Amino acid sequence: MTIATSHKFAAKAMGTAASLHIDDFCDSVTAEKAWRSVISFLWNIEQTFSTFISDSEISKINSGSLNLLDSSPSVIEVFDACTWLEHASDGAFRARRPDGSLDPAGFVKGWATQCASRLLTESNLKNWYLCVGGDIQTSGRQASGELWSVGITDPQDQNLVRCTIDIPENWAVATSGNSARGQHIWSADANPADETLRSFSVIGPDLMWADAFATAGFAKGTAGADWVNKFSNYLALEIK
Repeated sequence: MTIATSHKFAAKAMGTAASLHIDDFCDSVTAEKAWRSVISFLWNIEQTFSTFISDSEISKINSGSLNLLDSSPSVIEVFDACTWLEHASDGAFRARRPDGSLDPAGFVKGWATQCASRLLTESNLKNWYLCVGGDIQTSGRQASGELWSVGITDPQDQNLVRCTIDIPENWAVATSGNSARGQHIWSADANPADETLRSFSVIGPDLMWADAFATAGFAKGTAGADWVNKFSNYLALEIK
């Protein structure tokens, strides 16, 4: 009987921690190659989108040395999605800071992680989870046959697990808030902010939208959960 082998990797990417856990029928060389493709992709995305890198495309657009319409297809794709999300959320989600400069941080991490996860599928890996900054895309199950699970911690006490989520096969979970990454949520929504809301998680089939809905839902405050739950197959979870 062939037994699935566990492979674990971790590195820093996109200003946060990235990790990959593989429970699959593959050797260490295959697993390492898949991980290297994922982390290289995330590093390249960081070079393109980071507002902290002076020669990133976003920094060049903000400085006026690059027109948004002349940017790379990936940048255009991200801002097309951000524009839709801003309208869909009635301004709760914004890819611009209050000073008008572009900052798609509330969207790009989930989008990039989902894109990177496709490289694992292309490597014929079927059972894994990829986590970047607490946002998780899964495939298949653990070697034990159990679903992948994630604990949602209290933003004010990372040692306190407030709840555990069993993630349906091939689904994703994303959590938003300002405690871990600082201010990265810019809202023009007129809804009152819920000052008791510590974090806002969304579970659904696609990490890109789970992360985007979590960001917008957190920004919408008291109206956030009802707004997210309008979207088919996406469910919000609030930590107060």
